[in-house]
Amino acid sequence: MMEPISTQFPSEPPGGLDARFCEAMDAAPVMIWVSGEDKGCVWFNRPWLAFTGRSMALELGSGWAEGVHRDDFDGCLNIYVSHFEARKGFRMQYRLRRYDGTHRWIDDTGIPRYARDGTFLGYIGSCIDIHEHRQTQAELHRRLLEVVHLNRQADAAAMAASIAHELNQPLAAILSNSEASEALLRADPPALGEVNEILSDIRLDTNRAAAAITRMQQLLAKKTFEPEQIDVNDVMDTVHQILAPWASDMQIVFRLNRQHRAFPVLAEPTRLQQAVLNLAMNGLDATKNNVAGQRETVLRTAMVDGSTVEVSVSDSGDGIPADELHSIFDPMFRANRRGTVLGLSIARTIIESYGGRIWAENRAGGGAVFRFTLPLIEAPA
Repeated sequence: MMEPISTQFPSEPPGGLDARFCEAMDAAPVMIWVSGEDKGCVWFNRPWLAFTGRSMALELGSGWAEGVHRDDFDGCLNIYVSHFEARKGFRMQYRLRRYDGTHRWIDDTGIPRYARDGTFLGYIGSCIDIHEHRQTQAELHRRLLEVVHLNRQADAAAMAASIAHELNQPLAAILSNSEASEALLRADPPALGEVNEILSDIRLDTNRAAAAITRMQQLLAKKTFEPEQIDVNDVMDTVHQILAPWASDMQIVFRLNRQHRAFPVLAEPTRLQQAVLNLAMNGLDATKNNVAGQRETVLRTAMVDGSTVEVSVSDSGDGIPADELHSIFDPMFRANRRGTVLGLSIARTIIESYGGRIWAENRAGGGAVFRFTLPLIEAPA
């Protein structure tokens, strides 16, 4: 067990500090440091010393810098010195060694301090441990990068139809020219000059077809992911977090109503996230042109029976024409008011690959709702 750490001085606290200030700062819920006009630190509060596990004597002056991660030291020092000399406040993040030897990300804010007569006395700063926050942001960034790649794959799927058309033309030309060449070669005498021209055309058409195939391969050049056990609610939380700022900018009420229970399914988290993102973005697009106060998109999760979870995305848009309800998930389908809804086709492919079912329907009060179900790995307790 760590020994109690003393913040007391053998004489009066230095740097214009008084005992009452030190006592109050010792009770603060954040780490606090104070430096003198020579840039050296003259005092640390109890939370700082408890975090580092070091004594006051070891931290004074530039001793505290021994705990800064070597990769962060130069940047940390440059910010501190440059702002100190300019007498400006600063904020920096760096990794600081904790009492157990691990380095934790710290958010450090410093401001200049002055005596009553305006004399510059040094700086006072406060620090908070933001390690978990940094990890969460890093994970979110990683997931967003995965989504970007999946969007590229969706683009590849969108191009598949046009590439098919692009391939049909050169392949049809190759077939036609081949048949013509055979006829010319059977002539007596063979029309070799014309055959040579046809072979040049076949070569050009072959290169066109090969180029179309190469583009497709480049777009899809990434390994697939193996399904794993995930909680559908975690996916919904991530999607809501990603899209909430965008919805707010468009003055759309964007809510997440999910049951407070686990819904374990077998899926690849980023692919399932992509499916929900596509549905949610479709809902936001459908309602963004409504008058202010009538824009709403709601995400929901619910238990259908003991072995199935249902996810729904409802919007307050214009709804879907009845004759489009069954074809809206088809690739390259174009809705009258919703633009190209390729994302819905991608969502269907993803959901069905995990043994689920997806469909759309109109709401009685206006707007549309998209639903999909997935089988649960086990019934939640």
